[in-house]
Amino acid sequence: MAHEISEESGRAEIAYAGETPWHGLGTRVEGAQTSAAMLAAAGLEWAVGKRPLLVDLGNSNTQQIDSHEAIYRQDTGRVLGIATTRYAPIQNAQAADIVDALVAEGGAHVEVAGALGHGGRCWMLARIPQEFEVTRGDAVKTYFLLAWGHDGLHGIAGKLTPVRVVCNNTLAAAGLGKTKWSRSADVYLRHSKNAASVRIDEARRALGLVRRQVDETAEAYRALAARRITDGAAAEYFATVFPAPEAPAPPVPDEHGRALARWTARQAELARLYAEGPGADRALGTAWGAYNAVAAWIDHSYPVLKSGKVSPSRQESVAFGFYAGARDRALQLALA
Repeated sequence: MAHEISEESGRAEIAYAGETPWHGLGTRVEGAQTSAAMLAAAGLEWAVGKRPLLVDLGNSNTQQIDSHEAIYRQDTGRVLGIATTRYAPIQNAQAADIVDALVAEGGAHVEVAGALGHGGRCWMLARIPQEFEVTRGDAVKTYFLLAWGHDGLHGIAGKLTPVRVVCNNTLAAAGLGKTKWSRSADVYLRHSKNAASVRIDEARRALGLVRRQVDETAEAYRALAARRITDGAAAEYFATVFPAPEAPAPPVPDEHGRALARWTARQAELARLYAEGPGADRALGTAWGAYNAVAAWIDHSYPVLKSGKVSPSRQESVAFGFYAGARDRALQLALA
């Protein structure tokens, strides 16, 4: 199951509005959706609970582990993870309350909801009605990506994801893997005894900052679009975002040669995207165009394997992992 979409209940646990995801799975819905309607369409109305954790010592002898418990799906009984007794499960409906706060504040609507693995990781993508133009004809849509875990490893992570319309990427198959979501999330809450009440309220207040963040993002993007650069400056920028690999000590010529060849190929692809990638006709010769070449490579080129298939592990990195951080670093370097 390379796509990692949960099929624990006997169906693909994902629903989406608009374009069909790359894996072709799930239930398609029409029109604006609330979080509750999207959870139902995706088959995510199930709840999780906790059970005592027992160790089989053999000879029909078991011992209970007092410090930890098993987290399980109540509809199928599947164990999703192990956590300490301090862990307080956040139900799917409770996590979706955060998205409902966006709906109440500004008319956001949910476009994707789904679960990965056996349901241990879930996510929801909401469209925020704050589209803006960086330059004439170069529009950016804004989405809020919310992910939460039932695996004992992940809390609740929220991230604003501006997407250029010309790229047509809504993270419909967002791979949310076992990286530390807290590193690149705009909002992150850990599971705790009061997480279901106090911490959710804190998150809903924090999400009031999303509108301000969208305005700041628009201002930053427009500053990049106004900054003219040479082709040489663009190449230097690409090499700063992705530095050339250093030779190891002691030297391993073949290994370093392969790494250098991959880096050279990536630099060539970045230069191509800068010159002729999506939207390049509106952004060529600007810092905005250089940044978008990097973003296009991270979002669209990197996750696709030579076979043409999308790599789930690479999508994990793009959503909340190393390459999510690389995109943020690329923006800061462009602004600098």
